Amino acid sequence: MNFIKNNYLKILITLFLLLFAFFSVSKTFDTVGEQYTDESFKRSLVSFAIAKGLNGAISIVQGTEVALEPAGIGVILTPGQILDPANDLVERFSWVMLICSVSLGIQSLLLTIFSSLYFSIAVAVALILMAIFIWRTQTSSRQLKNILYRMAAFFFILRFFIPVMAVSSDGMYKAFLEAVYVTSTQQLEYSDRAITAISKEGTQIETENKDVPWYKSLSSDFSKTFDVERRVEQLKIEVENLTSHIIDLIVIFVLQTILFPLLFLWLCLKLMKANFSYRYFSKQ
Repeated sequence: MNFIKNNYLKILITLFLLLFAFFSVSKTFDTVGEQYTDESFKRSLVSFAIAKGLNGAISIVQGTEVALEPAGIGVILTPGQILDPANDLVERFSWVMLICSVSLGIQSLLLTIFSSLYFSIAVAVALILMAIFIWRTQTSSRQLKNILYRMAAFFFILRFFIPVMAVSSDGMYKAFLEAVYVTSTQQLEYSDRAITAISKEGTQIETENKDVPWYKSLSSDFSKTFDVERRVEQLKIEVENLTSHIIDLIVIFVLQTILFPLLFLWLCLKLMKANFSYRYFSKQ
């Protein structure tokens, strides 16, 4: 009982080191990290595919022209040009999705490297040696202990910072971002279908009115005018919906796949710097 009381801190640290030595070779955190990167990669690819589909649909609508001849004066309207700002935003969104996919690919590669069998065993051995040296207070050189502790802490940081970042990022996504992602993705899919339907409708009207006799063109032009106005209103609604939801998705992916990993990388570098500058044992 006195032994436990006198060595309480050493026992606690030893248990902590042995526990993480076990986690290093058991792949417990790695499974969560791999699941996070896979799911995030799929989400980014889905969003990228939707963006490219929207880009194609908008391009078709922008190329649609409506010819009118009120009072014998020829006028050509291009109602799809109202989608110009949205199309520019969609193109930038597709680039953001590509960058986010690359970021997730880098994270997945780092996770694979630092969770490899040999690296995991090396970390486990370093942590076990660190636990052993805690109890060898008199027979071990303090300089040797400092070197061992620094290397063990360095390997420990490399081994676990990607899985811990993945778990934290996944928790943040499920707690705060998932509902916004689902809503925005559904809205983009709906807008894609709506814009495609508008483009098909405009093409169909042009085909139907292509061979209209001149004496019927006047009434046809009036009906076209009302149809153009209706399509412009529909396109304005889709532009507003697209803009807000695309910005929401950009915020989600940039925060989760770029800013959050950069924050963890900064913390990791700070910990490494502190580790190599910290003296675990002072000179005798």
